Amino acid sequence: MVARAATSFAPSFGEFAMSAETSGSDSGRPPRCLVLHGLGGGPYEVAPLIDGLAAEGAILRAPTLPGHDGLGPVMPASRWQDWFDASLAELAGLNPGGNEPVVVVGFSTGATLALRLAAERRIDRLILLAPFLAIRYSGLVPLRPTSYLRRLSRVVPNLPRRPPAVRDSAVRRSLAGCDRFTTFSLAAAASALELIEDVVPRVPSIRTPTLILQGTLDTVVEPSNAAWLLAKLGSSAKRLEWLSRSDHLLALDRDRDRVMQLVLDASMGRGEFAGTDWSGPGADVFPDSIR
Repeated sequence: MVARAATSFAPSFGEFAMSAETSGSDSGRPPRCLVLHGLGGGPYEVAPLIDGLAAEGAILRAPTLPGHDGLGPVMPASRWQDWFDASLAELAGLNPGGNEPVVVVGFSTGATLALRLAAERRIDRLILLAPFLAIRYSGLVPLRPTSYLRRLSRVVPNLPRRPPAVRDSAVRRSLAGCDRFTTFSLAAAASALELIEDVVPRVPSIRTPTLILQGTLDTVVEPSNAAWLLAKLGSSAKRLEWLSRSDHLLALDRDRDRVMQLVLDASMGRGEFAGTDWSGPGADVFPDSIR
């Protein structure tokens, strides 16, 4: 299918749900991109990026991960192993010969999955938006989050879904009716934390060139962990870009134009990302707003 130009921030769920191979161009050797959404969401969270990549000629897949494709309104429980297996299958289908350059774009838990993929498979470039490495403010609780969330999920399997994590009020209103689920699965959340525990010790072994994008106003994940990730990644080509006006949904929030520019340039390996030096101005400056 040929992706349409981005005209709204909340596309219908059917547009990208089948994870069909999408290309905006049939000429040359376009890059192959796997785009992974976040926990409890769907490809709509990164729809502008999907459209932008397709318009650039990328061959891409943007699957709806297991446990995220039901009709609702209750979000099903699901496991990270199933999300990862589905991601592996999509990656294999995108690059069956294993010889084409592959870019993985991951948002939130999709970014954690992207790191797990890079630890096991050859990935040419990673682009991580608001990578989920810890729940915001969870460090203030003197308990292991995975343990207490798993126990809580047996008693309270679902919680009401919170409003969309964006600071742009018009986008928030547009997204308000987009989620098919009105609840959030605590079992799935606990499994996402287990994925983090699996990925963290693997980070130093990941040598894939990596761009990390993080909003300083994020209310979902702990922003400071983006700096930890930059420091611990084994790659010599890596960059952290702070986005000072955005919450969690980076592709849709106030810094969306900058996010689009960075994602497209890094995916295509052009501009600031054409060589092996991916460092940018302010990459190592930790914002005062989240100290």
